[in-house]
Amino acid sequence: MNGSLFPVLLGAAAGLFGAGLWCLFSRTHLVRMVLGLELLGKAVTLVLAAGGLRHGDMGNAQAMIFTLVVVEAVVAAVALALVIRIRASHGTLDAALLAGRRGSGGPEEGRP
Repeated sequence: MNGSLFPVLLGAAAGLFGAGLWCLFSRTHLVRMVLGLELLGKAVTLVLAAGGLRHGDMGNAQAMIFTLVVVEAVVAAVALALVIRIRASHGTLDAALLAGRRGSGGPEEGRP
């Protein structure tokens, strides 16, 4: 691997990581928060791939990347299922509004 490409890959991973943190901690929209989690995972995947290429050991890097992709898919599916359920029960995806509604809604209070 070209030595000048490694810092570029790390910079791209840092950019993805920063964007993921911004999405995650903006706390305004639940889908944006799920997107932030996915961006964080993609940044880690890029760092693993770059590290494997740099050290010439893509076998271990690929195994870790495949595992990470599976975990990311499961996390995304569960998170988006929760987002759909929250939207159906509360009628909004705004995290600030949902934080003010703690305890409202749900079957025990007469809402489906």
